[in-house]
Amino acid sequence: MPHTLDWQRLLPDTRDMAVADAAPAARSPFQRDYDRILFSGPFRRLADKTQVFPLPVDDHVHSRLTHSLEVATIGRSLGNLVGRKLKESGASLPDGRDARDVGDCVAAACLAHDLGNPPFGHVGERAIREYFARHAPAGLLDGLSDRQRADLLRFEGNAQAFRILTRLEHPWRGGGLGLTHSTLGAFMKYPCTSEVAAAKPRGRSGRKHGLMAGELAAWTRAADAVGLTSRSASTDHWPRHPLAFLTEAADDMAYLLLDLEDGFRLKHVSEADYLKLVRPLAGAHGDDTAATQRLPHRGDQLDRAGWLRARAIDTLIHQFAETFMARMDTILEGSFDDELRKFISLADELDLVEQACVKQCYEARDVLKMELAGAEAIQGLLQHFVNALLEPDSLRGKHQRRLRSMVISDDGSRYDQLVRITDHVAGMTDNYAVRLYRELRGMRYPGGRD
Repeated sequence: MPHTLDWQRLLPDTRDMAVADAAPAARSPFQRDYDRILFSGPFRRLADKTQVFPLPVDDHVHSRLTHSLEVATIGRSLGNLVGRKLKESGASLPDGRDARDVGDCVAAACLAHDLGNPPFGHVGERAIREYFARHAPAGLLDGLSDRQRADLLRFEGNAQAFRILTRLEHPWRGGGLGLTHSTLGAFMKYPCTSEVAAAKPRGRSGRKHGLMAGELAAWTRAADAVGLTSRSASTDHWPRHPLAFLTEAADDMAYLLLDLEDGFRLKHVSEADYLKLVRPLAGAHGDDTAATQRLPHRGDQLDRAGWLRARAIDTLIHQFAETFMARMDTILEGSFDDELRKFISLADELDLVEQACVKQCYEARDVLKMELAGAEAIQGLLQHFVNALLEPDSLRGKHQRRLRSMVISDDGSRYDQLVRITDHVAGMTDNYAVRLYRELRGMRYPGGRD
């Protein structure tokens, strides 16, 4: 069993020295982390990456960018509240750290949580996995280690995000955004490698993987800095940083309630169903006359839906904070390895929201059609680029290599070559992926109109 974690070590302002620079007086270390993520290219590209529903349908429907901003806002409030409760409970934070620092650290981690998502959301992840498992040329993965094969066969947006944060951004400065080890810890919901996750260990922290082979050293440095030790000497699996539970909770609140609200806006969810699901989460506000009266105008109905959602988030923030504090000892011991949402008093009501999202939103016809188009584009792009790697003397192979010399080249091992291609595809926006795929298929002239 790992040793008990200590708040004195969990919130350092240390960063990897290759990308560290002098700290300005105007911002705390965690505010700097937040700003570095906000101004990064991968974050900006989230504006054209799907959350659930196709983006052109409604200007108010969430993209990955607006979703990430909302998760960060919720995470800041949740972290601030937990920070105050830690102070009240007598927990000893490091010198110079206060409740606001806890909130800012969680907010930065939340802002980064979807940076590694490929085009078209989770279906993009599945499309990449399926390509390497079923559609790639025979023998493509021969010679790779078990861990390297698992990185591709189990492609994971969480691990891709950590790769962006610690390697892919600013390669000319040593790689990565140079975030504090505290923020990297709060970000890491799945602190294990793909090989570990493939073995299906018990606990939430191993349900997916957050580390690819190339980033293991960067994570080890961050884990050491905050006092995390591997669960055993023979496995690359760590307990979560305590604030990672808050990052996950903020994401749960945002995607469930706001995906449902998007479903209501697009008329996949009826007003009666929406009110039935959200009012119980809104505390006393759910019983107000304003929450139950008939509103004939669609604009008023949508406005009330947002008001109820805000009340529900406020209620849930307090419940998650209380649950976190109630399990603080086992979290610090590393023996608690589950979702906080299972233990809040409104867990059943939140589960009903998730069930409605699955049935009425995630399986809606326009969503399924978008996912089919996205999977076709992603797998088609991978096929084009891998063929260019394997057939350098073919007409298309020569042209692809000239156009994408930084992506398709013989430099490095076969694993390095395939990961570079995957990095390229995963970093694309939805529209760019489809547009490029059509160009490569000869279905659209480059630079021409659709």
